[in-house]
This record gives sequence, structure tokens and C-alpha cells, in this order.
Amino acid sequence: MAETVDQTHVYDLAMSYLQNGALTYYSTGFRLLDRALGGGVVPGSLYIIGARPGHGKTSWALSIARRMAFDGGKRVVFLSLEMTALELMERMVCQTSRKTSLAINDLRTTGTLQVCLTPFIALCKQSKFRVEDERGATMSDLGLMFDEMRRIDEPIPEILFIDHLQHQLFTEGLSRAEAMANYLSDLKAFAKRHQLVIIAFSQLNRDAANEKSVKLHNLKSSGALEEVGDIVLLCRQPSLDQDTIPSIEEQAEPVEFEVLVAKNRRGPISSFTLIFNKPIYDFDEPEGGWQPKRPPQEVVVVTD
Repeated sequence: MAETVDQTHVYDLAMSYLQNGALTYYSTGFRLLDRALGGGVVPGSLYIIGARPGHGKTSWALSIARRMAFDGGKRVVFLSLEMTALELMERMVCQTSRKTSLAINDLRTTGTLQVCLTPFIALCKQSKFRVEDERGATMSDLGLMFDEMRRIDEPIPEILFIDHLQHQLFTEGLSRAEAMANYLSDLKAFAKRHQLVIIAFSQLNRDAANEKSVKLHNLKSSGALEEVGDIVLLCRQPSLDQDTIPSIEEQAEPVEFEVLVAKNRRGPISSFTLIFNKPIYDFDEPEGGWQPKRPPQEVVVVTD
């Protein structure tokens, strides 16, 4: 009988670590995020990203997914429980072309949209990127999706985005909190079993709008999300927490987008700031830190 190797023995684990290297990290396409996570996202892990409605979590999710698929060549599935696939596609078009929705519509009207989008269409064709908006995110739904992929010899994804958890429906019999806790545990086990990265998005409760900084207890169903998630990121636009409503002109300007690594099983708690270009739904990384736009200074001329 052939000798079997006990992969649970520390010697075998040590030799495997020595021969195969450390953990595998996938770059998110954001240098600051990769650095905060110790190198990127790790297969077999569950990541939670929380933000208040309207603060940009879907745009950021899509930007991460697009960069990982187009630039990183990863197999990505974006499972949307809120927005339609066409809405998400328009946002990707805006992100890639660096043009607003209005500018895109103007190009369509003048018949020049195809020329503008030729590079984007080429990226889409070469990518392994799916956007799903007609299926749920239950464990049965995910298992069925993977079975369908195997039947057509399509590899299962390396990264799965779920946007967002509060739209997930559960069967009756348990409280919402209990059902969410069970679901997240199953989701984590699913990530480990298939060695994929799951990035799930969550809303924050209303109390977050009244606090100067967001914290783990601001997550809806915070107990389960905080306990099960390997990494928890909390995001906010400080400009939206102000009492005054910005003008249309001010809303067209880039804004500060704060990200707090509130829980990190693989490293320290940290934070960083991105620039959110809201009209094109995309994000940039400031070289010298966030520099808010200052109003023009009034020049006073003193004459003798």
C-alpha cells in the first residue's frame, strides 16, 4: 500500500510552507489597500466592507473587481443583489473611459461611442469577469452557479463579490440576526472549501451618521459580521457627514474617501484615504495624501 502523507502534521505543514512559500496574495489593484492588508487578499478568506448608503461602496467594489479582472487577470464574479447588470456596466464604462454618464450619452447621440469604447470592449473580451444580477447569494445559489460553470468547463472564480448582504433573503424560522450569523459561517466555509476570496458588502446602521468615525458596532448585524469576517473594512465620505448639502458644482469635485481596516486577522489596524471621483464612479490614490480643494482667497489691494 502506498504511504500516505499526513498533511495535518506540523512537519508536513512546515515542509509545504518551505517549498511553496508563504500565503498567496492577490493584488486588489489599489496599492494602499494591498499594503494595509499585508500584500492583498488571501484565498479562502471572507472580507467585509461596510459603508452607509450613498457613500460609494458599490462604486469601490466595482472598481476593485474591474482592476482585479482587467489588470490582474483574475477570474471574478460580481454578484449584485441591488443594482442591475446594465447599471453596473455603465459605471464600468465611466470608470474605464474617465467620462461621465452624460458624456457617454453625448457620444452615443453623435455616433462616436463605439470608437471611444473599443479599448474597453477589448478588455471585456479578454477578461474572465462575470456580472450576475438575476440570482441570489444563498449557499444553494452559489453551489448551483459553480455546478453550471463546471458543466461548460468554465473554471470557478477566484474572487466573488456580493453586493450587498442586507439584500440577502433568508427562510423563515430564525431571527434575522441568527440567519445572518449562520449564513456568514456557511459563506466562510464555502470560501475555504473552494479556496476563493469572498468580498461581501454591508450597510452601516444610522448611528454611523452621527459619529465622528465609523466603528465595528456600526455594521448592521455587527456581531456576526465582526466575528466571522477575517478582515473588516469600514468606509465613509466625510463630506457627506456635514449638515450642509453640497452644491451641484461641489459634487462634481473629487472628495475624500476614508477606509479604516477595523479588523485584521493578519496584521495591524490601519487606515488610508482614497480620492473618490464621483462623476465617473472611480477612485485614485493620492501621492502626497488627501489635499482638499480650498476656496480662492480674496486678494485685497492696499493703495497709499
